[in-house]
Amino acid sequence: METAQPTVIENNRSDNGTAPRAVDWENPRVSAILSAAAKCFARKGFSATTLAEIGKELGLRKSIVHYYFASKAALIHEVQSFTYHKYLGRVKEALASDTSADRIGSALHSLWDAIQNNKTGTGLNIEVWSAARRDPELKRRASALHSDAHKLVHEHIVQGLGITNGDTQRGEALSTLILAVLNGLSVTEYLEGDEAKSKHAYEMFVSLLNQNRNAS
Repeated sequence: METAQPTVIENNRSDNGTAPRAVDWENPRVSAILSAAAKCFARKGFSATTLAEIGKELGLRKSIVHYYFASKAALIHEVQSFTYHKYLGRVKEALASDTSADRIGSALHSLWDAIQNNKTGTGLNIEVWSAARRDPELKRRASALHSDAHKLVHEHIVQGLGITNGDTQRGEALSTLILAVLNGLSVTEYLEGDEAKSKHAYEMFVSLLNQNRNAS
């Protein structure tokens, strides 16, 4: 008989405003559930997918999935959070491997490429954002994840553009702008299906950022 071996990590929201990790991603059972959930969400969408179907994907009972994830909102948050942290890894790799003057541009390109390569995730994000209007838990988790993404952009891109820690207002505004533009372009491409148009708009945005950096 299948028994659950939980490695749930109960944390409160961290002092820096980012969302805590609720589960151990290194646990093989957790990793398998996240992978199965990602496939099910991609196949049927967030609303139409049930915890029972995710368990069935792995040959597990719904109760075992529920043991690790208190709700479907918690599960979709972990799936999306895992994806965002992969983005962060690519940005860090780009910064570490590129010593040229345009290393920040390389990091930004790495983030954009990660978003571009996650076409299914864009549609899922739209559905989750819509569902969050009616689900307080989902809204809270989506907000926490957005804070994580904002922190990623601020720490690894904005500060590299020459915005000092003392210029908090400008740094926060630029972080918000970069994240809004990248997400907006991703949604636009998802809806219109015009990759070339989105790429051109992205390149214009990067050019404007470079002009801002040179003028600073």
